[in-house]
Amino acid sequence: MLKSLEKLLSHILDSILPKRSDFEIVRKLTAEHIAKLPPAPPVAGNSWITPLFHYKDNRVRAIIWELKYKNNTLPLEHIGKMLYEEIVSVISDTLLFDRDAKFVLLPIPISAERRSERGYNQSEYIARAILENDLGHVLLYAPQWFEKVKETPKQSRSESREQRMKNLDGCFRASDKLGGMYAILVDDVVTTGTTLCEARKTLFETDVRNVFAFTIAH
Repeated sequence: MLKSLEKLLSHILDSILPKRSDFEIVRKLTAEHIAKLPPAPPVAGNSWITPLFHYKDNRVRAIIWELKYKNNTLPLEHIGKMLYEEIVSVISDTLLFDRDAKFVLLPIPISAERRSERGYNQSEYIARAILENDLGHVLLYAPQWFEKVKETPKQSRSESREQRMKNLDGCFRASDKLGGMYAILVDDVVTTGTTLCEARKTLFETDVRNVFAFTIAH
């Protein structure tokens, strides 16, 4: 009798104050909701990085958490289209001056150790969602040409930018096949920009023409 009463009380409380979870937040997001998420602030000192949304919004944080840790790609159908439109906007300027330009899409890679733990790379999911909108095949997808070869410690807010850069130094390796191309990096979140800056530095060592980066949030 007591258990039945507890169950009834729990049901009533859930009806009045429904449980909130990242999954429930993400599940309810429509294309219209996503389009109206607050835009991201600029990434200080890194105008080549274009983030879509402001990470401080709880819906944006839910999208990132579900994608990164729960393998939930539900919102990517809409976000992939938005990112592709941002990419086209940027590379169209390049095509005005270089009509033979070749663009390669590169998700920020994770180490073999991290992939073994998680089973997937969320940045690859983002890249594939972008490619679904690339009906003209403007973008070459070649994740195998850009690798993370060294595991790095998780970044701490208490660390200086110099320390974060030191931790990341030499963690990526890029193929010489990228030489002469324009590289487009894709990641879920940019915080300080140190990871993307290290990736950019590595890519320039292969003589890429330029590097642009796009993320879901900042």
